[in-house]
Parts: sequence; structure tokens; C-alpha cells
Amino acid sequence: MEWIGKHYSLITYCTTLLNNKNMKRLKILALLFILWTFVACDYYHGFDFENNSTRDVYIYLGIEKYTGGLSYPDTAVSRVRVGTLFRQGESFSYSYSTRKEDPWVNTLSLYIFDADTFNMYDWEEIKDGYKILQRYDISPENLKALKYKISYPPDERMKNIKMYPPYEE
Repeated sequence: MEWIGKHYSLITYCTTLLNNKNMKRLKILALLFILWTFVACDYYHGFDFENNSTRDVYIYLGIEKYTGGLSYPDTAVSRVRVGTLFRQGESFSYSYSTRKEDPWVNTLSLYIFDADTFNMYDWEEIKDGYKILQRYDISPENLKALKYKISYPPDERMKNIKMYPPYEE
């Protein structure tokens, strides 16, 4: 019986605390903190990439954490040699995260390089000569319209996506 009395006393004490004015302020602050934490969280994005070409390619995402500081609308090739190899006919689910305050949350630049070029040339030559096969500048709306499936070379579904060189039928 002694435990039940202590337990009841603890519940009564907590209820009294929660009804206290200071506790109401604390609850409001806690709620604001939770909302702020939720709002400040990273965005998680993903897409499937398909290499439908007859060559191996490297891709990289033009976002700051991968490019050494460059991001859309700056479409210059990164100062840092980065890339993921995709063999011909290979597909892969790609995911990345962004922060709300990052300027490229609304546009992702995806760079595609020929694997031979990527492996044969010095990075400065690739960067300075802009030796890319394709660059897609993709918005979240574009990704949704493409059902989160991006391919190289671009297909008919991608004709309205901003890209360099432009889409050719």
C-alpha cells in the first residue's frame, strides 16, 4: 500500500507542476523547440539513375557537400574530383540530403561524364574544358514529373528538363 500512496503522490505532484504557470511557459518553450527542430531538419531526396548508353559514365551531384562549395545556379564543374561510376545498362537508387537554408534545394545539377574522359584526363583539363556529356538542372517538380527516374542519355520524358547540351529528338 505504501507504493500506491507514493505513486499517487508523484502523480499529484506532477499534475500540480504541469498546472503551474511556469510549467505552462516551459511547455510552450518545449513545443517551440520541437517545432524549430522539425523545421530546421534536412530534406531527404532520392531518385533512380539509369545508364541507358553504350558507355560507362560517372555522375556527380552539384551540391556543396560534394563539389567543394559550388552549387546551382553556378554550373561550373567542381574543384574537387568526385563521381560515382555507372556501367552501361546499370541503374541505381541515389539519395542525398539538403538543408532548408541551402540555395540549391530547389534545383539540383547532375553532371554526367564519360568514364574514359574521367579516367584519362587530369581534373583541371576536364573542369576547364567543361568535358561533360550532359548536365541536368532538375527541380523537385521535374523529379516528381519524371517519377524520380533520371536516365542518360535523356529520353522523351526528359525533353522539358533544363539541360546542357539541350535535348535533341
